[in-house]
Amino acid sequence: MKTADRSYHHGNLKDALITAAAELIEEHGSLDFSITDAARRAGVSNAAPYRHFKDKEDLLLNVRRLAFMGLHERLSATVEAPGMHAGSIDTVVALGLAYLQYTREKRAFFSVMWEDRGRMDEVRADAMIKTDGFRILVNAVEDFCRSKGHLDDLGRPRGQYCEPVSVATQLWALAHGIATLEANQMLDLFDRSATAENLLSESTRALLAGLQLDRPPKRQAGTALDHSNQQVELPL
Repeated sequence: MKTADRSYHHGNLKDALITAAAELIEEHGSLDFSITDAARRAGVSNAAPYRHFKDKEDLLLNVRRLAFMGLHERLSATVEAPGMHAGSIDTVVALGLAYLQYTREKRAFFSVMWEDRGRMDEVRADAMIKTDGFRILVNAVEDFCRSKGHLDDLGRPRGQYCEPVSVATQLWALAHGIATLEANQMLDLFDRSATAENLLSESTRALLAGLQLDRPPKRQAGTALDHSNQQVELPL
C-alpha cells in the first residue's frame, strides 16, 4: 500500500493528494501530470481530489507551500549547524549556498515555487510563502548588521543602506539569479570559469562589506534632517 494511500485511509485525503502530486513532479521532473494521475497515485477515486481542490492549479498551490516548507527546514538546519555563529558573515554566505543546493535538488519544483501560474495574487497573500526561509535570512543579516554596529540599540539602521529587510532582499535576488542562470545552463556563458558557489560567496561578501557605514548627523529632539539637510518638524 502506498504511503499516500495509508494517509488517506487515516482521514488525510488532502495531504495524501499533495504528497502524491509532489512525488509525481519529483519522479518525472516536470509538471506534466493530471489531477487524475495524483488521485491514482494516492489510491483514491478520480472525483476525490475535488473535495479539497478546485483544479490542478489549486493542488499545485499547495505543493508550492510544501516546497517552501522544505526550504525553511533546509535554512533552519543551516543556521543551527555546528560552526554557525550569529553575526558571522559566514552564516549569511552559508544560507545562500544552502539555497543553491536546495534549488538543485528540487529543480522540478523551481517553477512551482517562483513562476506566475495565474494565481500570483493568492501567492502574494500567502503569509507562509512570503516569510518561510526569507525570515531566516533577514534575521541572519540583522545579526550581522548589529555585530558591525550598523544598527542602534532599537534595531534601527545607522546608515542609509543598512536596513536588514532591504539587504536580505538584495541577497535573495543575488542567490535566486545565480540559481536561475545555472538552471538554464547560462551561468558560464561569458566566463567559463564561473561557478555558482564562487559567484555567490564573493558577491555576498562584497555586498555586505560595502554597506553604507556613514551615520546620519545627530539631530535635536523633535527635528529630523531630510535629503536636502533642511530641518523639518517630526509629527508628534
